[in-house]
Amino acid sequence: MGSLVRSQYRPRIYEIKGTLVSIQIRSLTPQDRPSWGELYNAYLEFYESQPIPTSTEILWKRLIASDPEIQSIAAEVNGKLIGIAHFHFQLSSWTHSWNCYLEDLFVHQDYRGNGAATLMINAVKSIALKKRCSEMFWITRGSNSTAQNLYDKLATRTDFVRYEVMLEELP
Repeated sequence: MGSLVRSQYRPRIYEIKGTLVSIQIRSLTPQDRPSWGELYNAYLEFYESQPIPTSTEILWKRLIASDPEIQSIAAEVNGKLIGIAHFHFQLSSWTHSWNCYLEDLFVHQDYRGNGAATLMINAVKSIALKKRCSEMFWITRGSNSTAQNLYDKLATRTDFVRYEVMLEELP
């Protein structure tokens, strides 16, 4: 998928801190591990969670596998990763097609508000359409009003409420 993502999206020019820059959307590569790790840890910190090193390594391996269980893209400015998105596909029980769940979306705080999140969401949407998904969805915290302001422009807010049960390992 790497070449598909890298060639499909042309860089977008944005002004960030008074300077014109090009935001490139692309797949993650094995060389991105340190930068991805910094962004992923910042994402977890944003949501007041702590990284679990073994889980983080499992996720990384899933993201860069030749047939990834979880898909990923990144936003890059001048060779620096500034954003990441993780997503995966699931069969719908309501239709004959797939759904795309955008599970993680994060842009470094220094680059927020300049289009990187929109570019990544649109890139995931394009990939989901190629997979013939009938729906793409994501969630965010009720307190994340900054993200909701963007999401309200790009998607329809629903009235579904999420419930969770944390499952323990079987003996």
